[in-house]
Amino acid sequence: MKSNLRNHKIRHLRISPPICVSEGSLIRDAIRQMQTQRVGCVLVCQNDRLVGIMTEVDVVRKAELGEAAWNEPIQQWMTRAPVSIAANASIWDAAKAMKDGGFRHLPVIDGEGNPMGFISIRNIVTYLADQFPDTVYTLPPDPDKIPGTPEGA
Repeated sequence: MKSNLRNHKIRHLRISPPICVSEGSLIRDAIRQMQTQRVGCVLVCQNDRLVGIMTEVDVVRKAELGEAAWNEPIQQWMTRAPVSIAANASIWDAAKAMKDGGFRHLPVIDGEGNPMGFISIRNIVTYLADQFPDTVYTLPPDPDKIPGTPEGA
């Protein structure tokens, strides 16, 4: 499995197209785009360059500020200079970056640093399930947990 993850590239995954907004865009508009596109993040771009990212987790963390905060510019909430990955990088590198950084979305950039889109942890899990169906689909939900009652009881 490790060998496959090291040899297969990000470009083998289904990269979500970039949903780019400007730093001056309102939080409300970014949230609306995330909802309508059914994605967990928007990329913040300036002159076709990635300058930030705002994710659903950022929105949840700021929810206590109330709806009035949704009229603030996205630059107030975004993560500046996010970790990104090249389309030619390995899936292993992407998974490691996500694990080490503690995030679920990773912008994908081309050779010139322009955003191509993003991947999420779901893309990697789907890849693993597709590559190793016998291993993934036969695993018990939690191998260390013993149910208190027999199944179906």
